[in-house]
Amino acid sequence: MFRPAFAIFAQQYLCEVLSDYGNVYLNEPIPRDPKLRIFKHPSRFNWGTEYLTAVTALNPRVMVSPEVVAEAELVDVLFEPKVEKSRTSLGLLGELLSAPCIIEILRWAPNESDLRTCMRHWLTWQVETDGRIIPVDENPVYTDEKENDQQELVDKILLIIMPSVAPQYLKGFGAKRSVINIPGVYELAPAFCTTIVVTSELPQDASTLWLRILGRGPTQRAAIMELMALDVNHPHHAAVRQQLQQWYQLLLQGHMGKECKRLMQTLAIFE
Repeated sequence: MFRPAFAIFAQQYLCEVLSDYGNVYLNEPIPRDPKLRIFKHPSRFNWGTEYLTAVTALNPRVMVSPEVVAEAELVDVLFEPKVEKSRTSLGLLGELLSAPCIIEILRWAPNESDLRTCMRHWLTWQVETDGRIIPVDENPVYTDEKENDQQELVDKILLIIMPSVAPQYLKGFGAKRSVINIPGVYELAPAFCTTIVVTSELPQDASTLWLRILGRGPTQRAAIMELMALDVNHPHHAAVRQQLQQWYQLLLQGHMGKECKRLMQTLAIFE
């Protein structure tokens, strides 16, 4: 599967930065349970429709809707934090990762379809955790008691990182400024457990550095220069620098537009 250079960099970067604070999974299938990733194709012979049509001769318009369970989809990064580990060195990024989380990193300003895709991944993951997805080879058990409602639900969150976003899309999804009151951080309704980070709107300080490195254009280039100014003994300096060097090598292999050339000039300082 082809993946753009930025997607590869973003995954490896987050893996390096987060690996000391929990479990990091790249290109993780959702649903995670292999039994839930079995899928069935409809019969090519359409035997179900033909059989029921013959049985119900008085109603020749009978159609059978074949059961099709979708394949699993892959999410960029899935992170499960270790509760005993402090994430203060990650600044705002560490603050946003207090629970198991899907991290979606978008290189372009998203449209409604992009945001819906991110939400679909999280909803599938949450429904799987709640036990509401039934394996296709098992029969559901129905009871009069609402046992599932009494189960303790596990908090799982979605973090979407993007360089910019049109205001109408934030409004359309009901996103509001986060309670942490930092520019560029928005939250959807509590039921959706979703935080949106717009990197171009973040304040330019040390607490947002690790998020702004995933930005674009001037925001990202400024963050890279700030990284260079960090003390070499900073816990993440060496690992992030190595990932930026590898990204530079990936970009050398591809077509470079005007923006990419500016980025390359900044990344060249690591060579």
